[in-house]
Amino acid sequence: MKILIANTLYDPVRVGGAEVSTQILAEGLAASGIEVCVVCATGTGGDRVAMVNGVKVYYLRLANLYWPYDQARRSPATKILWHAIDVHNVFMQPKLRRIVETERPDIVNTSNLSCLSIGLWKFARDAGLKTVHTLRDYYLMCPASTMYANGRTCEKQCSRCALYSSPKKRASRNVDVAVGVSRFVLEKHLHSGYFSSETLATVIHDCYMPDSGASTELRRRQSCAGGVVQLGILGRVSPEKGIELVLEELKRESSLNWRLAIAGVGKPHYVDGLKAASNDRRIQFIGQVDATAFLDTIDVLIVPSDWNEPFGRVTVEAYARGVAVVGSSSGAIPEVIEPGSALVFDRSRPSTLIEKIRHAVELVTRPDADARFVEYARRFSPEAMVHAYVELYSAILTERANVRDVEEIS
Repeated sequence: MKILIANTLYDPVRVGGAEVSTQILAEGLAASGIEVCVVCATGTGGDRVAMVNGVKVYYLRLANLYWPYDQARRSPATKILWHAIDVHNVFMQPKLRRIVETERPDIVNTSNLSCLSIGLWKFARDAGLKTVHTLRDYYLMCPASTMYANGRTCEKQCSRCALYSSPKKRASRNVDVAVGVSRFVLEKHLHSGYFSSETLATVIHDCYMPDSGASTELRRRQSCAGGVVQLGILGRVSPEKGIELVLEELKRESSLNWRLAIAGVGKPHYVDGLKAASNDRRIQFIGQVDATAFLDTIDVLIVPSDWNEPFGRVTVEAYARGVAVVGSSSGAIPEVIEPGSALVFDRSRPSTLIEKIRHAVELVTRPDADARFVEYARRFSPEAMVHAYVELYSAILTERANVRDVEEIS
């Protein structure tokens, strides 16, 4: 079996969770004896091939107006033209076709195709190959890949996004298997008319980032030591993450003795605005941190996202460290919250956040809480994710996967 994986970015460039999961999958497949190669885009140098931790990686120099990850400001007209080119990107297609012809994989597994080309699906089909597409965001439905605009979540495509994404919707009919990293993100695409009636649809959850050289032993935490509950928020500090709601609700809370640490970075003017608005000594903005070390210092992680998170990796990262999680009702977060804890608050009723934090405090003081969360996290381990993909690939090639019903593999 030989697998070609395509994703916009790959090591050493990481912007979000897609790059982490793609690398874990590629290296996990290689470690299990499966031949695998990766194709991604780059904004520097020319086209090149490199071996990265035993995986052959094609880095293709982007052929478009600019590299979108350089943080430079662009005019609206330039952005519109960039996205118009990106939809099919006929300049990248010959490069991708040559790789398919050279490598001759059995399966092409695509993820985010920004900077590459949706034409890869047709090349694979024309070559008689099976194609799997992993949905890790809303790239096929929204130019920004987030379906979040003007401070609110887009519950459905606006007319502009629908027009922009119509070629992607048509091209998605070339996909044999659509994999959602959550049931939410998969059904969002299916209900919007993506893929064909012949496409198999299934769920393989993403995984947490394994500790790199860090101790896997859990800290012996004294939960709520001294009667103080240590709350934490971890990740990008930006409007769609819902941090403002947490600050507002905590300021009204008087029955809990709490402290809140906010770990992560964001645009300076936004972070400064949050600091000025909170103005509370119990709230600390600590910037970029090691995730494992941070999680070992808190009792409860809050994931208050306002936008529809396609998965929510930070939730399972917390469980892997034995930390309780209170999550919002947005997107796929309720799917990932440990079922027995029921710590999902209703974003339409902000006061339920405090109610769930109180429940979390009661939970974490139980002696078996840490072990319970760690056991649950094993469902989302890197090994579990890789195994699920191997099972899926094998089923496709032996034609055992032939139903379209949404069926969770892992």
